[in-house]
Amino acid sequence: MAATAIDPAALEAAMDEAYAAGAAVCGEGQVATYIPELAKIDPTKFALAAITLDGFRTSRGDAECAFTLQSVSKVFSLACVMRARDLDIFKTMSVEPSGDAFFSIVKLEEERGRPRNPYINAGAIMVSAALPGEDFASKVRHFRGFLAEASDRPPDGFPVDEAVFRSEAQHGWRNQALANIMRHHGSLDDPDLAAMVYFRQCATLASTRELARLGLFLANGGTDPLTSVAVLPPAHNHRIVALMTTCGMYDEVGHHAIEVGLPTKSAVSGAMLAIVPGRMAIAAYGPALGKKGNSVAGMRALAVLSQRLGLSIFG
Repeated sequence: MAATAIDPAALEAAMDEAYAAGAAVCGEGQVATYIPELAKIDPTKFALAAITLDGFRTSRGDAECAFTLQSVSKVFSLACVMRARDLDIFKTMSVEPSGDAFFSIVKLEEERGRPRNPYINAGAIMVSAALPGEDFASKVRHFRGFLAEASDRPPDGFPVDEAVFRSEAQHGWRNQALANIMRHHGSLDDPDLAAMVYFRQCATLASTRELARLGLFLANGGTDPLTSVAVLPPAHNHRIVALMTTCGMYDEVGHHAIEVGLPTKSAVSGAMLAIVPGRMAIAAYGPALGKKGNSVAGMRALAVLSQRLGLSIFG
C-alpha cells in the first residue's frame, strides 16, 4: 500500500510545534569535547528541515548553517560501498546492535575484528576502507561524488571543515586503535588509510536543508524522486534504512523507537537524519548532546513531529 502524502499545511503546523519544542531544550546538553574543534560550537544552535517526495521543502531555525556530518556520513559511505561492491562488506561485518558506546573497543576485540554493524565507528572505518578507489584522494572523491549524485549540489558543493579534519586526525587515537585491532585480526589491510578516509568523510560540511535533501532517496526505495535517478537498488536501500532503525541511534535506539519510531542516524556534531519511508526525509541540527551522544533538541523535535503527524513506522 502506498504511503499517504504529507499535507503541506499539516507539516508546517507540526514543524512550528516541533521547532519550538526543540528550541526549548537545546541548551540542556553538552557539545562533544573529544574532538577539540567541536567543543568550540555554540550549544544553543538549532535547526529543523524536511522535504517530501514531491519536493515540498520547509525549515526552521538556522537551516543554512553548515556543520560537519560526522556519523551521519556513515549512511552515505555505506550506500556508496554497497552500490560499488554489492553486499561484500557484510562478509566481514555483522548487522546487530552493539549495546556499547559507538567508539567501544571491547566487542571488536572479543569478536576478533568483526564490527557489530556499519554505524558504530569500527564498522564505519571498515566501510571507509572499502570505498571505491586505490588511495586516499580517490576514495574521498568517490564519497563526495556520491553525495553530489544524491543531492542538488556538485561534488565541490560539499567542502570539508579542514580544522575539524585536522582535529580528528590529531586526536582520533581511539578510532586509530579500532583500525589497528581490525588489522591485527586480518579484517582490514591499511589501518592508517582507513582512519584518514573516515576522518575526512566525517568532516564533510552540509546544512540542515542539504542533509534532508541528501536523505530523500532513502525515503523512496533508493530512487531520487526529484530526478528519477536510481541511486541504490531497493534491496540495498532497505538494508541501509533498516540498520538506521536498529543501530542508528547507538544505545539509545530503544528509547528513540518508542518516542519517534523512525529510521534515524545521529552524529556527535548534533546532526540527525530521519527517514519517513514513502513520504519524506527530515534533518535536525542541535550540537548540545545528551548522555548517549544524541542531540537533545533534535530528539525532542523529531518526537513531536512524529507524534503530531503520526509518522512512526510502528503504528
